[in-house]
Amino acid sequence: MKKLLLLSLLFITTVIFGQNIVHIQYRHVPNENVAEFEALELDYWSKIKKKAIENGHMSASAFFRLYGRTDDESKPTHAFVQVYKSFEQYENQMQIWSTTNETLGFNSNLASTNEISKTLYNDVYKLVTELPLGEFKYAVWNLAQPKDFNGFINENINLWMPYFKKNLGKDGARTGWGILARVHPKGMDESSVLTYDHYKDLSSALKSLSPMDITASKELDVILSKSKMSKYDPDGFRYTNIWELIELVGSPQ
Repeated sequence: MKKLLLLSLLFITTVIFGQNIVHIQYRHVPNENVAEFEALELDYWSKIKKKAIENGHMSASAFFRLYGRTDDESKPTHAFVQVYKSFEQYENQMQIWSTTNETLGFNSNLASTNEISKTLYNDVYKLVTELPLGEFKYAVWNLAQPKDFNGFINENINLWMPYFKKNLGKDGARTGWGILARVHPKGMDESSVLTYDHYKDLSSALKSLSPMDITASKELDVILSKSKMSKYDPDGFRYTNIWELIELVGSPQ
């Protein structure tokens, strides 16, 4: 019992600075609708998000396109990421959409994307921690369901985060990194964490996923010798994909 309490306290003191609430909505857009869908989002709905940030209703919004699209209607092709300062701000998000007609200057139904896209699911996360987000064009999202959640989080923060920070932006290395903890929904088939890595170009993102392109170093060898990730998360990442950034509005930091 004392050991469990100690681990819980260690987890709390380590990640207490994580505050942002992150909402991710996944959409499937048929290939023939992609151009229209993206144009409507950039020309019209982007204005709504910028206005919401100006009014203090959210901190940031990002619009992504999946690299290597799929025609499977059950799989996403696009994702919207919206960042809120608190659960309370997230709860009041409907005020973002309450003045869309006034902001656009016409009936927002005329710019609706509901008929040319399908909303698949919505996930809510809380930020655990992140490194300063530099310029990026591609993001690698890794989904995991570690057996030891606290161990997974603490090793990432105390062992891997300093290494990532030291090499941030160097020679094709990641330009940003962070961890999100799932809040909703939760279940046996749901991942409990999402880690993300940002890169300036596609080749850097792809190299990060290639086991043949990992550059060995004494520093990395030392980190690996201390790692207990095979114990914390023996199944590894359940799913990894690459997202191309279409638009980023505001700043989550």
